[in-house]
Amino acid sequence: MNVIGNIHGVNDKVGFNVKHVRNELRDERKKRFEISDAQAGLDLLHMLNEESGSKYFIRIEVDEENRLKCLVCIDPRCIMAYQNFGDVVAFDTTYRKNRYAMSFVPFTGVNHHYQSVIFGFALMRDEHASTFEWMLRTWLEGVGNKPPLTIITDQDQAMASAIAVVLPNTTHLLCSWHISQKIPEKLAHYYSAFPEFKTDFNHCIYKSLTECNFEARWASFVEKYHLQEYKWLNVLYELKRKWILAYTRNTFSAFQNSTSRSEGMNSFFDKYVSSATGLKEFIENAQKALARQFMREKEEDYFTINLKRPMKLHTTLEYHASCIYTKEMFRSFQDELVEFSKYFVEKDRRASEEGERMGDVYTYYSCYRPMTEPTRRNVYFVAFEKAGFLGMCTCRMLKHWGYPVDTYWRSSLKNSIASKERYDYVVGVMNREIPILERMSVDGIKSYESNSHAPNASAHEEPILDPIMSQTKGRKKDVRFKSPIESIGKKEKPPRKCTYCQMEGYDKRKCASRLEDLKNDQELQYN
Repeated sequence: MNVIGNIHGVNDKVGFNVKHVRNELRDERKKRFEISDAQAGLDLLHMLNEESGSKYFIRIEVDEENRLKCLVCIDPRCIMAYQNFGDVVAFDTTYRKNRYAMSFVPFTGVNHHYQSVIFGFALMRDEHASTFEWMLRTWLEGVGNKPPLTIITDQDQAMASAIAVVLPNTTHLLCSWHISQKIPEKLAHYYSAFPEFKTDFNHCIYKSLTECNFEARWASFVEKYHLQEYKWLNVLYELKRKWILAYTRNTFSAFQNSTSRSEGMNSFFDKYVSSATGLKEFIENAQKALARQFMREKEEDYFTINLKRPMKLHTTLEYHASCIYTKEMFRSFQDELVEFSKYFVEKDRRASEEGERMGDVYTYYSCYRPMTEPTRRNVYFVAFEKAGFLGMCTCRMLKHWGYPVDTYWRSSLKNSIASKERYDYVVGVMNREIPILERMSVDGIKSYESNSHAPNASAHEEPILDPIMSQTKGRKKDVRFKSPIESIGKKEKPPRKCTYCQMEGYDKRKCASRLEDLKNDQELQYN
């Protein structure tokens, strides 16, 4: 008979301990007797949908294991907000504050109080082009298949591909802020070697009023610093129509040129969710966040109706604007009104006479601030048609921002303020056109009163399982870029040193000699 000697072991060598047993029992019990977190969240959405009279829009996508892959949810208040303010939409996928690290994607715009407003949201497990396509198609269905005029995102290729497929007639702009943050890092050598480089670059990118201005300045800039072969810069140049202001001025953006609205919505949701939040709790708290958002809009509605606006110029036009604009929009209008009073407007006789010879119906004006030095002065050229009361300006602020008052109208506004008769004429034109515009803004929107427009995501017969941990790129830890100059003269930290063996590169917690000695001591104790 073989005799087996004493067998000794240590606890840390056991691969499956009591804690693992408890976890396995918990998971098995959950599978048999409890519904998943994902299913609980969907059940909550179905309950809210029933309470609203089936006005919610809910869609899900699952994988081959019936695990939640993507969710799109649109509150009826969000659907109404999109009907009114959905011309421009921004979204980003960097927010992942939930237990499964799924990307939270709020579709964000701006309302009549210049507040951020949400048009629904999605939760995504990955950031593949196919997932983006499914999400965009589903969201578009939820808002009545009315695509926005403009969509603003970060520089993600999968996202750009999906937008090109699903929203071919929507203008896709890139977040100018994200691009501007990369520039000092990518061009660090030039920033440190040439003191005037930053000024020249910003003058070209941000100060060019027209496409021709930009192209001329860009060619001069590239030649001055020998940047013809700089690939990263050439890629940005190829994307110029998506982020350079001289080109994006032709696109309506409702005061937006970045995804900051969407990212601001992420910060707003920070008050309601955390990285440990499950899907059911996430949906509960998202409803609270939405309720707070729409309450803020009602508060601004109250202030608009009940608070008197202070006048600055005390003109008839300013007073009328205070009666028809919201508080925030009137403040912006008032600032522009004060600004245009500082401009001098004169007829461009040469252009006007040449236009008359060619049968042109426009009269041309030049607008500029006379108190500004001629070398630093911006001159805006306005073409005005009297018969149709139409104006066009090189600033293109009306087309880009949607401002009803800017250099487009400076010549006509100066005339309208001059007398009550001219002012009444301007107001009469506006009053005739506004009802037409209001009808145009709602013609393409489907009503969501019918149950058929609120699909039920519970069509899946089997319970929906929790998603796996997301592998999306998400938001990386912010690391401030440091210029080469900033690092000069700073002392390097000494390497770590083990107090047990006196070797460098690690501390005693990871010292192999110490761990080996501890193991030998334990074996001696057992023997």
